[in-house]
Parts: sequence; C-alpha cells; structure tokens
Amino acid sequence: MDLEEENPRVDLSLSPTTCLSEKPQQSPGNTLPPQQGVFPSSPKESAVLALQPLLPAPPPLPPGSKMLPPPLPMPGKNALLLPPPPLCSTPDCNHLACGCAGQPYPKKAKTPTLKMKVFHWQKLPSDVVRQSRSMWAAVAGGSEELVEPDYASLEILFCVPSAAPQEKTGPKPKKPKEITFIGLKKSLLLNIFLKQFKCSNEEIADMIQKGDGSKFDAEILKQLLKLLPEDHEINSLKSCREEKSELANTDQFYLHLLEVPSYQLRIECMLICEETKILLDCLWPKAQAIRRACETLLTSHRLPIFCQLILKVGNFLNYGHHTGDAGGFKISALLRLTETKANQSHVTLLHHILEEVERNHTDLLQLPGDLDFVSKAAGIHFEVMQAEAGANVKKLLEIEKRLLLSTDDLKMQHGKSVQGSISASKDLQKEFANIEKKKEQLADYLCEDRKKLSLEDLFITMKTFRELFLKALQENQERKEQAAKSEKRKKQLKGEEAKRPKGEYGNISTSNKN
Repeated sequence: MDLEEENPRVDLSLSPTTCLSEKPQQSPGNTLPPQQGVFPSSPKESAVLALQPLLPAPPPLPPGSKMLPPPLPMPGKNALLLPPPPLCSTPDCNHLACGCAGQPYPKKAKTPTLKMKVFHWQKLPSDVVRQSRSMWAAVAGGSEELVEPDYASLEILFCVPSAAPQEKTGPKPKKPKEITFIGLKKSLLLNIFLKQFKCSNEEIADMIQKGDGSKFDAEILKQLLKLLPEDHEINSLKSCREEKSELANTDQFYLHLLEVPSYQLRIECMLICEETKILLDCLWPKAQAIRRACETLLTSHRLPIFCQLILKVGNFLNYGHHTGDAGGFKISALLRLTETKANQSHVTLLHHILEEVERNHTDLLQLPGDLDFVSKAAGIHFEVMQAEAGANVKKLLEIEKRLLLSTDDLKMQHGKSVQGSISASKDLQKEFANIEKKKEQLADYLCEDRKKLSLEDLFITMKTFRELFLKALQENQERKEQAAKSEKRKKQLKGEEAKRPKGEYGNISTSNKN
C-alpha cells in the first residue's frame, strides 16, 4: 500500500517518509541534491520505515541561504536514540501493528481513597526490575498466577486516623533570647541551686535579709557564698538598661540580692552561727570523754596496785641486770607483759600474773571496768579539736568586728546570735583548759614529760592493755576447763582399770577362748 494513501492528510512534502517514493520539492533559490541510499531495499525494510513515528519537518531555509539542511536520521546510519514507543491503549490489541509487540498491557494500579500509613522499604528502580533474570520480571510474566490483595481491608486497617480538628492558631511567638551577664557554667550551677528552694527569687532574697535560716543549712550557705556575684557582674547588671523580664533567671536573682544591704555579711553571719552549732555539738561530747578518761586514770585505786605488783615481778626477773632494782616503769611497759613467754606453751607473764591475782587479789580483776571510759576516749585527737575550735573562734571574732561597723538593723538581727556562738565557744575553750590541767597532772602522775605526753597515745595504750587483760583472763579460764576435763578423764580411766580382774602377778587376767 502506498504511504500517501494511508496518510492522506499528511503533507508528504514535509514528512521524512516522502523521501522513500518522491523527491522533495525545492524552494526557490535553493538547489537540493537528491538523497542517496535512503530508498528501501526490501519490503521488510519498507515496513520498518513505515512503523517509525513521523518526525517534524525541518524549518524552511531563509531566502538566499545556500546551506544544506542536515540529512534525515535513518536506521543504521546517523540514527538518533529515540524513546521506546508508548504502550497501546487498546487492551485487546496484539501489539504487533502498533509497535508495542512483546510488552503486556499494564493494569491500572489501585489507589487508596484515604491517607495511608507508610510502609518503609528500599525501592528498586524500574530499569533493574525489567531485567530478564530478575524475580520481578519473572512474576510479571505469569499474570495469571498473580494474587491481588484485599484493598478494602488494607484501607480500613492501615489508614491514618483522622485527628480531631484543631483550631488554627497563628504562629507561636518566638521566645525572646534572654539576656545574661553570667558565665555559662556559673549560670547552670546557680540555676540548680535556686531550684532546691521551690520559691521565687524575691522570697529567697527576703529570707536572707530577715536572717531566716529555716531553709539554709551550712552546706547551702557555703554554696551560696561561692555563687555570689563578682564585681564585673555587678557592674554589668547595674548598667543594664533592659527590662528585668528580659534578663535570665539567675540575673534576676542577682538583682534582688543586690537590693539587700550587706547581703554577703548577712550570709556569712548565718553560716558562722550554723557552723558553730554543728562544731560544738561534735566537740563537746569528745571533750567530756577526754576529761572523764583523765579523771579515771588519776582516781583509779586498782591501777597503781596492779602496777606495784608488776614492779615487784619485774625486779625479781631482772635481778642482777641493769634494768633491775627499778623504782617504777613507763606505762607503755604494760603492753610487754605478753612478750615475755613462760616455759609452758601458750603461757605469758600476763597469764601468770592474772592467775596470781585470781588466787590472792580478786579485786584487781575489776581493773578493765575502771579503764572502760579510757578505752572509749581512744582515737580522739585532742590537738585537732583545739585547732578546729580555735579557728572557729577566730572567724567569730572577725564577724563580730564587721558587725560593729555595719548598720543598726544588721547588728540587731545577727549580733545576738553571733555573741551566743562566741559565748558557747568560750565555754568549750574553758573545757579544753581543764583538760590541759588534767593532762599535766597525768604527766606528773605517770612520770612523763608534760610537753611530750600525748593523751591520744596514752588512751590507745590503756585500751590495748585492757583488751590484753580480758583476753588473758579468758585464755586462763579455757586452760583451767581443759585441765579439769583432762583430769576427769584420767580419773575415769583409772576407775575403769581398777575394776578389771588382775592375775597372779598383778597383771590383768585374760581368759583363753577355745
């Protein structure tokens, strides 16, 4: 069939297919040579050329132009890469005459009527899916075996729930950036500090001004002193022209604090009074224990009697030696009683002396009871106590001097509490003075040097001796019980042996069994 008859409405003079049967018309002034090698050589090639889509005609050359237009692209020679032909829109077409041969007609995808939840997967591109060896190409070929999902149930189960309609509000106003003159780290610590009060900054400043310590213990006051504003922060806050509401919370607290006259002195007064109370509660029981231990050593009548007994035993053992004929001994020698071993195993000089005491001087067995208070005072550092109390009194006197130079309301508010703390601290100092006198008496009583005697070492020595005394008593008792059991066993064996019949010569007779 002639191409002109198939497409009667197409202007063949502008169609690229007209070159197959007719020569192109020449425009005036232009001479176009005939195209070479574009006529079909076989009916099959004619059918292929007939199936190609028509290309748009090239624009006409302007008059007087001598340039030739580029040759039309032909199969196999200067051919352009054209997109694949579109799929036919007729479902019953065999796709041979329309140029879509070998491509199945795709069914229209089902689309949901509601907004659905997203199924997250990794999408494969179409060119990968169309590969001949891919699983997706193989499944697409067998269209009769494909399973269609229940779209209605999917839409019910996996649709996005409709949210309740919300009133449209305008965009939220952005919170203005707070102005601060405090460093980041300090601001963070101060915010944490302020949150523990669970009240406003103004209330905290008011409690400081009134001297209300109900919410301030010693540790909180120490933290507050570390977080007080520095000079450059104070100057920046005072020169700030911004509104208070635009400042950060910590800066607002500083502003309220700066309104309190002599705020640092007020905080220091509250702190020193709180620290003095805690210190006195801790030191008074210790001081009383030390004084009572000293009095016990000075007034115990059993201790010198026991030491006289040790002196006699020691002079007897050291007779003829340079350490013999002693008039007394250092109290630390009581710990060496267990170092002198007897010829009998597990028996020391202390074991032997306590056996003598148990036989002849039973009252001395109550000596560990006299040393009970001394044992409790062991481990208390008297010199450390004096240093802590002295440093606290020094702080109190400095605060008192500053109060004298302050305002009248500050004197009235904290003067009485500071004076009370000073008075209580002086009472403790008097107790220390009494202990010092007892210490000197003990040094003379035990023939020790007043300057070198350490109450801590003395109390530890007496505590250790008391423990050795009680241990030796227990071991002596166990040894007696063991000896009594052994003696009882011997008597039992002798009784059993006496009951056995004896032979002619005093031997135990034995009967022969035939």
